[in-house]
Amino acid sequence: MRILGKVRPTAEQLPILTDDRAGFRLIRGAAGSGKTTVALLRLHQLCGSRVRRLVRLGLTGPVRALVLTFNRTLRGYIEELASKKAASEHLKLTVDTFGKWALNLAGNPKILPDDERRSYLEDLLLKMNVTKLSYFIDEVEYVLGRFDPQRRSEYLSMERTGRGRSPPIRRAVRERILSEVIAPYEQYKRQRNLIDWSDLALLAASVECSPYDVVIVDETQDLSANQLRAVLSHLQEDHVTTFVIDAVQRIYPQAFAWSEVGVVLPSSMVFNLRENHRNTAQIAHLAQSLVEGLPAEEDGVVPDADTCRRQGPKPVVVAGSYSRQLSYMLDHAQPALARGETVAILHPKGGGWFDFTRRTLHERRIAHCELTRQADWPTGPEQTALSTIHSAKGLEFDHVLLPGLNQDVTLHGDDAEDAEFEALRRLVAMGVGRARHSVTLGYKPTDRSKIFDAIDQNAYVLMER
Repeated sequence: MRILGKVRPTAEQLPILTDDRAGFRLIRGAAGSGKTTVALLRLHQLCGSRVRRLVRLGLTGPVRALVLTFNRTLRGYIEELASKKAASEHLKLTVDTFGKWALNLAGNPKILPDDERRSYLEDLLLKMNVTKLSYFIDEVEYVLGRFDPQRRSEYLSMERTGRGRSPPIRRAVRERILSEVIAPYEQYKRQRNLIDWSDLALLAASVECSPYDVVIVDETQDLSANQLRAVLSHLQEDHVTTFVIDAVQRIYPQAFAWSEVGVVLPSSMVFNLRENHRNTAQIAHLAQSLVEGLPAEEDGVVPDADTCRRQGPKPVVVAGSYSRQLSYMLDHAQPALARGETVAILHPKGGGWFDFTRRTLHERRIAHCELTRQADWPTGPEQTALSTIHSAKGLEFDHVLLPGLNQDVTLHGDDAEDAEFEALRRLVAMGVGRARHSVTLGYKPTDRSKIFDAIDQNAYVLMER
């Protein structure tokens, strides 16, 4: 699967590359604005200057650099790019997800299995008679990830940001979450002598290790406050740390204020990227319509079709059975594959949901690779990739296909301000934004996802099959 080729920084990006002062920097921008690309160019510049200084002054090394990514798929992609741009015998470069980095740092402690954790939390929440289990599990994990255990009482009065406005969680319910869910859950873990991923962040912050000189944190909006505190506890005194962020693309409801983690970001440390270099105006228009009207966040940048330099065909929405959706999409993708272009087939669920797609690709003799949760980027000649939408975060492809957007795989509440619906809108907009040239979405007419209610009908062409 092809990765980015040589990229020339734009006039908008150049000031980021020439700023090598110590301290924090924040790069924020919409999908397609080149945030990750310019961060890796910055990594190359900063590591190069640090290594040259090391050699010039005859200092013992190496320069230590850390790049943290959102998931294993993005980690594999970025490692392919970063290792090429920052290779040196005087440099120790680590590219990892936060979870893998923290596990290694903490000595690979035993983590409570996700299904066991979720099941236990569900049982506790059911005793509270809550009806939206996923919403309240997210709330519990938000509390565990944002607050130090000794300061969780701050949750009772803390403004809740970074998720939907329905249902509101008032103080009395917050008190019950702390006493009837989190307290027994903590006791359960102690009895089992296990920790969870939130505990891992706290543990990683307390471990001693050689500090980092250069740090890049990609997709920072999906780190919790405690995860970020863990990173900050391992910085060299004259570190250069760059956060890459777009709150509009936030997948997990873990928002916090920079001041909470001790990061001060005056305007001179913040770079805003507004030009969309990836999408056509038509693709950006569809993505923009999906997130318009969502609550504004300080570090969020809504996609803007007016900043796109390229025009292209309108996205297509195919209404029909899954087999007809996929047949239409692959018929139109095969000429692109013949031209050497890349195609991503994305789905909210993945796994067994891709079984029919795999068989169809095999029958059509279309070689493909699978990206979901892969630690290494596939370096073979395949031009077609299967991935969940989550795992496609931060990647880009020439063409993106999103078949099977049915209601049964995009479940959410009926309230327009429902948190799960807002998260779904962000997720699909992010998936759409992976495309350079074209986007095709699909649904079964008898099970149409409500996500299409959020899309401007003028932003696509409807094809009934």
